[in-house]
Amino acid sequence: MGRRRSASLSYSPRPPAFGEAFRRNSPPQVKFKRKGAFRGGITLGEAQANVRLAGYDSYTFNDLGVDHRGKIYVKISWPGYSALNYEIPVDGYGGLVDLQSLTRRIGRAVSHYLQANIIPIPWDRIELSHMEEVGMGSWHLKMSTN
Repeated sequence: MGRRRSASLSYSPRPPAFGEAFRRNSPPQVKFKRKGAFRGGITLGEAQANVRLAGYDSYTFNDLGVDHRGKIYVKISWPGYSALNYEIPVDGYGGLVDLQSLTRRIGRAVSHYLQANIIPIPWDRIELSHMEEVGMGSWHLKMSTN
């Protein structure tokens, strides 16, 4: 008879990186940042002008929770006005999301939101910071003024 072999396998998780414990409890984010820019955020005009973004190929369709029709839902709100949900088509290649195309479409949705609610603010003052996931395939857009 042959000799019986046994092996044991132990698993020890790697220690969390600095700040990772804090991020683990926060929702996933999609950040908007111009390529080569020092700080994050892009203006509404830059979003609609198809500006080059840093990390433009960092997100997969699965990361964004794209549905079977190739769409995500983005909630846009402004203080003092009711929120609207927009269905945004997501394009990509090789399983990666085309972030510039997505950002341009989000920019169009924001401009529609501002016009529909007659919000009196110049578009060049609005900055798109990031989106936070609120549910699978549902995102909340974070904007500010500069």
